[in-house]
Amino acid sequence: MAETITLNELKPGDIVLFSIPEHSWISSIIGFLTHSEVSHTAMVDFNPAYILEEGGEGAAQSPLPDPGTRTLYIRRLNNSPDTTKVDDIAMKYVKEKLPYPMSNLVFLGLYIIAGDFIPDTIAGDIIKNILRLATYELMKLVNNKTHPGTDVPPMVCSQFAAACYDEAALTYGPEYKIHYNEKVTTVTTLLRKIIDQLTEEESKSYSIEMPEHKSLLAEIEGDAAEFHCAKLKKHIESNAFTGNAEKVSDEMIAVIYNFGRWFLRLFDGKTEYEADAKHATTEDIKKVLEDLLRFQEAFVTPGDLLTNTTNLDDMGILTYTAEELQQYKAMKDSAQ
Repeated sequence: MAETITLNELKPGDIVLFSIPEHSWISSIIGFLTHSEVSHTAMVDFNPAYILEEGGEGAAQSPLPDPGTRTLYIRRLNNSPDTTKVDDIAMKYVKEKLPYPMSNLVFLGLYIIAGDFIPDTIAGDIIKNILRLATYELMKLVNNKTHPGTDVPPMVCSQFAAACYDEAALTYGPEYKIHYNEKVTTVTTLLRKIIDQLTEEESKSYSIEMPEHKSLLAEIEGDAAEFHCAKLKKHIESNAFTGNAEKVSDEMIAVIYNFGRWFLRLFDGKTEYEADAKHATTEDIKKVLEDLLRFQEAFVTPGDLLTNTTNLDDMGILTYTAEELQQYKAMKDSAQ
């Protein structure tokens, strides 16, 4: 297994995983909650000085960062298919200017759901509140119609890479499919457990009232955000956040249900997930969770692509100099 890889050893479609940048509280929380050292995903472009990614401005072709600013881990399918086809798919979305669908806070909500269980502890309550607020951010994006004029659902960074490989597998063959280990299926495990639990409680009605409408992003900027991140870590560590509850709480079911129906409205464009403003039946919730199971790739994290796959090889850490980067950029400029 290589310890490092150079620019001229990269192949189009190689997956690039970025270490957590300094002074980014959202990335720090994401890394902490997912036990990962990476927080962003991209793919190597046809010219290795560039990447194809989903970022704040949508699908884009972007230059690699300056050497030394972030650690870049390279992953590659071990059966060696022609991954230029994956780049062709990604470039299609770049040309269509596929928008980035959600704020980082909503993406944090996806990460949080990916835990097996959220226990009824102080730490669990904090995470549930973050997830509630993430639901509100998602609701605002749906209501404001942030991606008009496209039939393709927008994607976040790791979902973008996973979905491009999935599309290649459907179009060109199963050798392009990324396979994940059991850790990535935790969201599936949780949703199925809730569905089974609901089946045993068919006549039950769940309260789904949400808290006061507010934005977490507006409330914790700057130094306050750093304090919040440190406080969250302290609570989780001190309360032994292990996520091994035997039964999912009613409150957690309601939170995931709310998140799920708005998530589906964003990615599916459907409006059939409406429910009474205060209550939902077990059938309401089961329908949403069963539909949500179809979107497993949306819950693939950068950390999953780093450590939780069975057919991506570790090609090493990308190493390059400013001069090498400039040389490859010049090659692209001369070809245009």
